[in-house]
Amino acid sequence: MSELEKAPTNPTGSPADISPPGTSRASAIALIDEGNALEEQGRTAEAMARYDAAVQADPGCARAHLNRGNVLLAAARIEEARGAYELAIVCDPRYAAAHYNLGNLRSGAGEYQRALHDYQAAIDIKPDFASAFVAMGNALDNLGRTAEARESYERALAINPRDAGTHFNLGVLATAEGKHQQAADSFRKAVDADPDAAAAHHALGQVLSSLGHLDAAEASLRRAWSIVPESEVFLHDLARVLLARSKAPDALQLTMLGLERAPTWTMKQVFADCVARTRFLTYDPRFRAPLTAAITEGWAMPSQLCRPALSLIALDPALARCVRVVDDAWPARPPKSALFGAGCLATLAADPLLHALLEAAPVNSIEFERFLTAARHALLEAAKSEQPPDPSDLAGVRFHAALARQCFINEYIFDCEEGERATAVACRARLLALLDAKAPVPPLLVLAVAAYFPLYTLPEPGRLLAIDHQGMLDGVLLQQVSEPLEEQALRGGIEQLTPISRGVSEQVRDQYEQNPYPRWIRLPINDPTARFNDELRRTFPLARFTPLRDDSQPEVLIAGCGTGSQPIITQQRFRGLRILAVDLSLSSISYAERKTRQLGITGIDYAQADILKLGDIRRSFDIIGAVGVLHHLADPFQGWRILLSRLRPGGFMHLGLYSQLARRHVVKARELISARGYAGTADDIRRFRRDLAAGNARAELQWLSQISDFYSTSECRDLLFHVQEHRLTLDEIQAFLSESGLHFIGFNLEPSVLREYRTRFPDDAAATNLANWSRFEADNPDTFAGMYQFWIQGPISH
Repeated sequence: MSELEKAPTNPTGSPADISPPGTSRASAIALIDEGNALEEQGRTAEAMARYDAAVQADPGCARAHLNRGNVLLAAARIEEARGAYELAIVCDPRYAAAHYNLGNLRSGAGEYQRALHDYQAAIDIKPDFASAFVAMGNALDNLGRTAEARESYERALAINPRDAGTHFNLGVLATAEGKHQQAADSFRKAVDADPDAAAAHHALGQVLSSLGHLDAAEASLRRAWSIVPESEVFLHDLARVLLARSKAPDALQLTMLGLERAPTWTMKQVFADCVARTRFLTYDPRFRAPLTAAITEGWAMPSQLCRPALSLIALDPALARCVRVVDDAWPARPPKSALFGAGCLATLAADPLLHALLEAAPVNSIEFERFLTAARHALLEAAKSEQPPDPSDLAGVRFHAALARQCFINEYIFDCEEGERATAVACRARLLALLDAKAPVPPLLVLAVAAYFPLYTLPEPGRLLAIDHQGMLDGVLLQQVSEPLEEQALRGGIEQLTPISRGVSEQVRDQYEQNPYPRWIRLPINDPTARFNDELRRTFPLARFTPLRDDSQPEVLIAGCGTGSQPIITQQRFRGLRILAVDLSLSSISYAERKTRQLGITGIDYAQADILKLGDIRRSFDIIGAVGVLHHLADPFQGWRILLSRLRPGGFMHLGLYSQLARRHVVKARELISARGYAGTADDIRRFRRDLAAGNARAELQWLSQISDFYSTSECRDLLFHVQEHRLTLDEIQAFLSESGLHFIGFNLEPSVLREYRTRFPDDAAATNLANWSRFEADNPDTFAGMYQFWIQGPISH
């Protein structure tokens, strides 16, 4: 709402009142003067008493009614304020301030059309009433009459060219229309007129960031933050720009300040984004607690925080010594006494950051994986003994439990020698014998077995839930017994939407039945506030697209939903979605269903279906997501066409497809796999990884070891051993888009990559020219190492 006009202390030049002459009028004016002075001191109740007295002294005093209305409006006594303003107008129909204030009241109540009449009345009386032109512009903007709003703001500036707020409003209009250079010009005028206008500095920083002018954006956002240092929004956006400028350490230091001052969800997510791009080179204990919370509370995907956490953990002297011992002995397993040394196991058991990491994501470091492999062997060494456990082993139970959970998460990808496996099998037999005899079961024995075999695969695994373990096994038993049993129960209730095609579809289904992909633990959970159109515009501020006609409740299809992370992330990103998520694999869907229920998320329905059969269903969708799916079909473009047949006119698709160039190392690894006859089994995946490390394929190992998917069985199988894989080029994608009448909106990429692209191709600020991208990728072949992930829009019917 615009600022209210107030009756002046000095009545010179004010509108005439219909008031009795003489003492009554003079008394009313004096009372108004006193009320104004009291109101400036914050003594509102006393001021109101003076205005009431002024009305009693002179019932026709328009200025007294106006000021009463202002006080009543400030107290949210809307109808009484409305009556006061209307009385002021009755007393003096040409009182411009009263018309203006009544318009502001109506605007605040959402009565924009009626407010326009009030503002026009004020302007008719006072043609140079700049504030009324601004308020009229605001009302017109709220009514969606953008061109008229702009005209009204420009008329206000003709009267008062240095009004910062009006320049700001014009910048906001231009931003909403995607006219970012015009918006930047308006925001610059706003900060020139008012150097302390924090909101204008912030808006200028945002639009400069959209234009790729990151150095200037940083300067503007720093200025905004210096004016309002308590603003988490300003700090958030400044940190984003610093990340885009590859200044992650600076961004991290800033977000630590914000996190310490106000640990809001926004600040937590910004911290997680910053730390995800950080590698700790010196030990700083300040980061341990927030990084632990980021992993355990899901401030970001735990896999994104794994390498930063490992870099910090590895700086601990005790752990660093353990890693060196293993590295020196590898591939031999050092004995427990040499591995841990005095007190080391207790130290590991007391490290919450280490436990948080082991329990949340596959550890994605070769050196640390080898340490954990040796630690598992040491646990087996302790568990195989039938003697009472060593006190140091009991002190390390917390670490051993986290290790067992890590093994389950990565699906037992750690290297396992034949003798070690035989010992593990013997321990499993001993555990089953104790369960059969209903004898006491040592916790270390359960943990050792859980570190080599998923406990739910044991005969009658529910028996494990009844053993007395004094709370030491709670997390392991929940993960390896209770939750898998729940998934088995859910499996029977999953709807089969379509049959499964023979051939490739059946083979892909069988792969994911054996290895649901991926076995995620936590996701960042938000309360989505932005609807689809606004969020897509925020993501692609310079792109051209036609918004959905109605994005209040878009119908969404997630084709190939896997274990549920994609539909959940989609549902958490956009407000009001109704999602149908389908996949070939019942194992994957039952995992997704369990996690969705566990998180209390609604609005997602799961079903088993084959993309190749979706053309037979009657439903259509506003949005379709198929990330990492089409390239596993016998013909990716056939599947793409079928999905397009389910897309409503003007609908949107989010796709992820493998790049031929970016997966060159994967191609070489797959050639090696084929030549040596490795199968896609857990044993052969472990054997391949062992042979790769011992052989001559150093370039492939170095590249693969940087990929998180290399560190779990299901993900490694998906990465290197998939039964069906296609890799595409941008030329092929461009040809299909042209053939199908599809409009390319943009890639999902790191801001730093977009900055490099725009530096090279300044004429393509929207970054949508695929021919340019093809040239860029040729010179930067790892640009799309994950996938080509992008948004497109389908043809719009007229």
